[in-house]
Amino acid sequence: MTALRSLRVAAFLSRRAITRGNRGIIVLTIAMMAIIYAELMFVPSLIQGATNEIQQELREYVTASIAITPSHSDPTIPNAAGLLHRVRTTRGVAAATATSIVGSEVSFGNHTNSWPVLAVDPASYARTFTTPKSMFEGTFLDPGVNDEIVLGIGIAGAGMTHASTYESSLQNVHVGDRVIVTLSGGRTHVFTVKGIYETDLTEANTNAFISTATADTWVPALRGRASAIYVRTKQIGDEKAVIRGLRGDGRHVVYRSWETLSSSVKEITGSFDTIKSVLNAVSLIVAAIAVFIVTYVDLVNKRRTIGIERAIGISGWAITLNYLLKAVVFTFFGVLCGAGLFFGAAIPLVRHHPFQFPIGPVTLSVSSNELRSDAVILLVVALLGALVPAWRAVRIRLIDAVWR
Repeated sequence: MTALRSLRVAAFLSRRAITRGNRGIIVLTIAMMAIIYAELMFVPSLIQGATNEIQQELREYVTASIAITPSHSDPTIPNAAGLLHRVRTTRGVAAATATSIVGSEVSFGNHTNSWPVLAVDPASYARTFTTPKSMFEGTFLDPGVNDEIVLGIGIAGAGMTHASTYESSLQNVHVGDRVIVTLSGGRTHVFTVKGIYETDLTEANTNAFISTATADTWVPALRGRASAIYVRTKQIGDEKAVIRGLRGDGRHVVYRSWETLSSSVKEITGSFDTIKSVLNAVSLIVAAIAVFIVTYVDLVNKRRTIGIERAIGISGWAITLNYLLKAVVFTFFGVLCGAGLFFGAAIPLVRHHPFQFPIGPVTLSVSSNELRSDAVILLVVALLGALVPAWRAVRIRLIDAVWR
């Protein structure tokens, strides 16, 4: 009963303090909490947006949804056509393509370097990856036997020698130029550059492509085999179900989802998480200090009132709880206003004017878990900021509180 009575008294005191208090201070406190809450959501949402962009580009240009690679006992996948047919008929698969590494060196003039030269079927590769839509010059491969090759901008250079990223490239290769490719087995062949592609993901720009039909002609030992088969699922998150459906056919291959292949993303997002933690800590410290100052100033101005309240029998617990309830109210309305500011202004603005990162345009991506956790953390910080000065205020001697 005593605890319930104290709670009722605290609710009465806090209600009167809010309804009859200084409106300007109340509004500014709520506005401050709203801005802090919006900031707490903004940084993780920006980081999540950047992470989503990197993950999407990995799937679009490098790993697809699932990569099927040979086991350690075999450098290539035998009877790749049979496995490719089974993959394409598996539920949840949107497209699949096979690639074979048929070369490892490209030369132009005095420049030579090692890059993977992949043999692909242009049609199925375009359905699985979006690289063919990212042409910097020219067009992607035509099917059939030809002497055409498509290079990534990291190989061709295309005259962009001012960028440090392309220092090890062939420097100045353009569409129509002829390059020498060292094929598997040591044989060389001259190919005409049909196209140069460029993506926002640097590690995806260092591949060279020729058609599978051409590779069968010049590297017959690899006919019917593949270095990897890439699978594009209909929905993100279906990878495990598709892998379960493909296992059990007795083939010695390894199935890996894009998540297990994204070690570079984990390194980048690890740095992002550190930055997020530092910025969030600063914001929460500011919130705690602000609530502490507001509560402390209010307590200083009402020290005699608090002494009188204690003299007439109101417990120190009820008075302390009064300030905690006020902190809850300020945080509640601050969270509501902050969420409105974030969803009503920040997200639409960034959607129309995205941040330009090296990986491409980045928008905000927020999760419901982040919303809840930020609200709870802000509430805890506000309660601590109000508890410390309130607890200290009710511990002073009653006679000092009344007569000072």
